[in-house]
Amino acid sequence: MTGLLWAELRRFGVRPAIRWIAAVMLLHVALAVVLTAFEVDATTLAGMLEQGEISFYAMTSVFLAYVAGVLLVTGDAASGGTRALLTVEPRRGRVYWSKVAAAALAVLPGVAAAYALLAAGTYVVQAHVGALGGPPSDLALALTWSGVRVLALAACAAAGGAALGVLVRRWWVAVPLVVAWFLVEETVLSTATRGREWFPVANADAWVRGTPELLSGDGLLAVPLVHSALLLLGVTAVLTVLGWVAFRHRDVP
Repeated sequence: MTGLLWAELRRFGVRPAIRWIAAVMLLHVALAVVLTAFEVDATTLAGMLEQGEISFYAMTSVFLAYVAGVLLVTGDAASGGTRALLTVEPRRGRVYWSKVAAAALAVLPGVAAAYALLAAGTYVVQAHVGALGGPPSDLALALTWSGVRVLALAACAAAGGAALGVLVRRWWVAVPLVVAWFLVEETVLSTATRGREWFPVANADAWVRGTPELLSGDGLLAVPLVHSALLLLGVTAVLTVLGWVAFRHRDVP
């Protein structure tokens, strides 16, 4: 299993598309920091954390991690790499889970670098103009824990992307599916007064923010981070199990 995992990580690292994704992550957060520099009078860093501006920028990196997970499996399938791998390692379960694990692990360095640039850049800009809006140690701790949550969410997104890539086989299907769901949730389902606590995008946003607001007031749902973590882990688990079933029982292109 370890050998398969390292092989998948190496294949992941040499793909040109993955390098472009990493570059886009860094460029996006660099532009976010630049925009912050031009809007230093608009709000403080504490206000940005409270209003979710930091999480908004970080969620782009999470989406790109999902795309990278999709490309890991669909790229191998399109090039015949998966079929060739199965001739060496015929145990499909080991092959599948090595791909999922590789997707979750491989995105972490890029996402960590992007978030570090976002957090450090924003902190330096706001500190330079005296617009932190709170104790520096508290803000640094809040940014750090937000980064930890971003990394955890990115790993789940990449693993789910790999599983969905196995299910639909084409990146140009898997990526628009998530974009379409985001648009439906934000434009159609967001008008619903009940049920928001079960929407994946709403919970992903609440998880990254570390929101103190209650999505629901009953039982476990009254602890927003616990509720969001369990729901997002549940979605990831369902996708990966469905992907495993499909990979075991379907012909590999």
